Amino acid sequence: MSERRVRRRKPRLKFDKQMYKKLGILFWIVVLALFALCTRIAYLNVAKGDNYSIKVLEQQSFTSKTIPYKRGDIKDRNGNVLATSVMVYNLIIDSKVVMSNEKYLTPTVNALVKYFDFNEDDLRTAIKERKNNSYWVAKKNLEYKDIQKFESYLNYEYADTKEEETTVQNTKGIWFEKKYKRMYPYNSLACSLLGFANSDNSATIGIESSYNSFLQGTDGREYGYMDSDNNMETVIKDAKDGDNIVSSIDMNIQRIVQKSIKKYMKKYSPKRISVVIANPNNGEILAMADDTTFDLNDPYNLEDYYTEAQISSMSQKKQSEKLNSIWNNYCITDSYEPGSTAKPFTVAAAFEEGKINRKSTFTCDGQEKVGGFTIKCHKVDGHGTITVKEAIAESCNDYMMHIGKLLGAKKFVQYQERFGFGTKTGIDLPNETRGLVYGTDMGSSTLATNSFGQNFTVNMIQMVSGFSSLINGGYYYEPRVVKQVVTSDDQLVKNYSKTLVKQTITKETSDYIKECLRSVVTDGTGSTAAINGYTVGGKTGTAEKVDTSGKGKGRLKNQYILSFLGCVPCEDPQVVCYTLMDTPKKDPQATAYNTELWTDVMKQVLPYLGVEKTEKIEKKAKKQNLETEFYSDGIIEGDDGSLVKKSKED
Repeated sequence: MSERRVRRRKPRLKFDKQMYKKLGILFWIVVLALFALCTRIAYLNVAKGDNYSIKVLEQQSFTSKTIPYKRGDIKDRNGNVLATSVMVYNLIIDSKVVMSNEKYLTPTVNALVKYFDFNEDDLRTAIKERKNNSYWVAKKNLEYKDIQKFESYLNYEYADTKEEETTVQNTKGIWFEKKYKRMYPYNSLACSLLGFANSDNSATIGIESSYNSFLQGTDGREYGYMDSDNNMETVIKDAKDGDNIVSSIDMNIQRIVQKSIKKYMKKYSPKRISVVIANPNNGEILAMADDTTFDLNDPYNLEDYYTEAQISSMSQKKQSEKLNSIWNNYCITDSYEPGSTAKPFTVAAAFEEGKINRKSTFTCDGQEKVGGFTIKCHKVDGHGTITVKEAIAESCNDYMMHIGKLLGAKKFVQYQERFGFGTKTGIDLPNETRGLVYGTDMGSSTLATNSFGQNFTVNMIQMVSGFSSLINGGYYYEPRVVKQVVTSDDQLVKNYSKTLVKQTITKETSDYIKECLRSVVTDGTGSTAAINGYTVGGKTGTAEKVDTSGKGKGRLKNQYILSFLGCVPCEDPQVVCYTLMDTPKKDPQATAYNTELWTDVMKQVLPYLGVEKTEKIEKKAKKQNLETEFYSDGIIEGDDGSLVKKSKED
């Protein structure tokens, strides 16, 4: 019987449900791991790609050069360039290369002496002293015209013989590092408003500071390295230029303002003059300046204000203090008592609350005794019985104190806050001051003096912004000096349209205030602000100064801040102008000096802006000397200059 071998088959492995489950889990783990890896690679490429590129290149023989970005321009509202950056060149000498072969030194030195005016002996010595140095900045900030002939030399354009070609070939170790230098084409125009950028693109004042994040760009990089075949490969990452700023400033109006300031500083020798011009219907600032100017292209130079001897005697700290005071933008960083330009705000608050109306009258006898103080009107024998409009026109302190009492401290403080006093306006410039105002616990004498603009402080932008709301129907717009941010090829990055913050008063109240402001020019203290053909409205101010040095001098005798805050055309204002003059030397209380400045500015600005002449029948204005604000012995008898929180009688 034969045997038969039977081959047994191995049993098949079968996947049960448990194994399928494990396999599925393993699959998803692998997928998630791959996803995490891809995500990590993408992140590293975006966030740290340049760093890793450098590390790779560091393993090879390579060179690296920075490609500088161009800081964005600042332009006025019409596209005129107020600040820009121009390409300049640093002359770099690689002494290590020059000294690597004795035949390189002489032709290199001779070329540098010929084209860049080096002293031959000094240059030779300097190169030898730096023989191990590959990067020596021998000259800075050269313009292209300064290096053009040397580049032509290196391109053999001047080599007519074989010997001259050899000389060029042996000129080694010289290259030009590109960078940008900030330049201001109009030097001191709008200097404290624009600010300036330092060589490292840092900025601390003006638009240069506020919009630094937009103006700055990102440097590029050029890498050169030897590949495996000893060929030079170049990798370039382009620089990203900064964005351009389109400001609300009008260069021509700014120039008019600064020219007039200079004229009246010379004419009346005041301690200070400041001017702000704005559009009351959207908050845009058209011009802003004071008498302290500096050259934006040389901002650290004190020679316009101090002698060489004075500068050399100053410590670094003292020089920094002096520079900061020159760079200071008075219009936003300093506060002062507004004086009678605050009276329209007091009237508007009372009119809005129904405490007064068009027919309300009050009898001014020239002074009021409040809280132990005798507080005077500028007309010491009194204005007699007058209406609210007449009180504004004739700048009556007595009537304002009466209105302040009708309002009461609580309502008065509420309206101060509503008009923006005591808080920053939000203007897009650094270092704005808040000013000093009181709370509802103010004493009766403080309320009385606050009602006509003494014993609280403001800055000029607060006054312009609040006043604009008084005359535009009651709309308070955030003030701005910038309209747009755009790329270097004019693509919109950010648009700053007008920002309505709040409504301060009704249109009815606004219309009445404009009537009052008009009467100031036709019948009152602002008659010298009249301009033929235009319906000018505004308010004069005379604020007695207080010592702020901390030395306890109190009110400063015969020192006054004179101001005029006006609009044109009064019935439908298109432009607001605020001028301030501090204590003119000849006559410290001559409000006519300041209104003369105001009209000098506006007679040029109004035609330029194309503002329509709407004056039809002009009432003959009273003579200025009959209605000027003049205080023979101060305003507040017994005031030591401190801002009294509680009255003596309280």
